[in-house]
Amino acid sequence: MRIAWGVVCALAAHGAGVEITLLQPPVIQERLELVSKKLPERRATLEKLFTDAGCEVATQPVRGSKEPNLSCTLKGADPDTGVILVGGHFDLITAGMGAIDDWSGSVMLPSLYESLKSVPRRHDFVFVAFAAEEAGLVGSREYVNKLSPPQRKAIHAMVNLECLGLEEPKVWGSRADPKLLESYARVISALHIPPAVVNVEKVGDDDAHSFHDAGIPTLTIHSITPQTFPLLHSSKDKVSAIKPEAYYTTYKMVATLLAYLDSL
Repeated sequence: MRIAWGVVCALAAHGAGVEITLLQPPVIQERLELVSKKLPERRATLEKLFTDAGCEVATQPVRGSKEPNLSCTLKGADPDTGVILVGGHFDLITAGMGAIDDWSGSVMLPSLYESLKSVPRRHDFVFVAFAAEEAGLVGSREYVNKLSPPQRKAIHAMVNLECLGLEEPKVWGSRADPKLLESYARVISALHIPPAVVNVEKVGDDDAHSFHDAGIPTLTIHSITPQTFPLLHSSKDKVSAIKPEAYYTTYKMVATLLAYLDSL
């Protein structure tokens, strides 16, 4: 499924060339339903989805975690253009299935890889499933700490996917990089998605914080509202709480946003 021509035209008005290949809704839903409470099974599923998509998975040991960070890289045409990093965490707490927090984000990463690989990209895209987020952003802090100064500088954007599909996609505005927030606004306008900024610093944290502290531009996409927040870290955190249409809309929006950022 190619992105709608009207979307291409709307973004082209801002000087952008955007082309992606979208997977069908049943595929995205089927992958979401592969959730498991067992961390080794979650890791194995992500590795298989990345491998099936044609991407070799790299592992990075994380101190204090039995599970590593998992990463997959889509190489860009010009190594000097820079890096766009997309993240989500695959660990969970004991209550519930961890489907919302954050299987919904991490399992979307291989699908985004597939959507972008169909045409050459300028940037390198690095998709990272972080370990041990629930233990205090341990995996993402390990990842950032192991970056050299030139590697940090090369990351033009870190887009974090956290707790998706409870409602239409929203952004954490108070922590967002202004330029990334502007790009997000253009993309949701082209896709006719209502803009929504919901700041959640008073109720939680996410892996984007590790990159934000390192001076890397960040944007967190989520679906949390005061009404849906009680679902997290509870027995109600399961696939049935995620709205398939809202989840697919988020996938489509993120894929479009990444392609748009690559064009800038």
